[in-house]
Amino acid sequence: MKIGEALSKLKKEKSRLARLNLLRKENVFVEEGKETKFDPKKLFEEINQKIEDIRELKVKIQKTNLETTINNGDINLAEAIIKVNDLRSKIAKLSDLFEKERSYSYRDEDSKNFVPQLDELEIEDEIENLEIEKVQLDNKIQITNWSNELIE
Repeated sequence: MKIGEALSKLKKEKSRLARLNLLRKENVFVEEGKETKFDPKKLFEEINQKIEDIRELKVKIQKTNLETTINNGDINLAEAIIKVNDLRSKIAKLSDLFEKERSYSYRDEDSKNFVPQLDELEIEDEIENLEIEKVQLDNKIQITNWSNELIE
């Protein structure tokens, strides 16, 4: 199974677990003299098994991410994923820098004039460069996910 397939399976398994938990919750109580649609005890067992299956799949994915490299071996997949998330965070923080200035445009005439300490165009250029780096790295991660087998 490819890493990408394992990630898709993990998403489906988590979704199934959420549905099982909801079914169990909905079938804990039953009107006296009636039966539940689903046996909560059987659901409990199925939930426990699903949790174990998800854990095993996560461990395999993590192991594979640590042992699989991208960029001609420069970085492992786990580190690349962390780096993409760091880039997303940095882009979000830089994008928010000038929000305060824009909110001051609705101030009273008696308000003080605030002068930016950073050049907004330079920040925009940095954001654009970070976006390019993020997209390129994310594409490499996706290619790696769909071209490498999950380590058992």
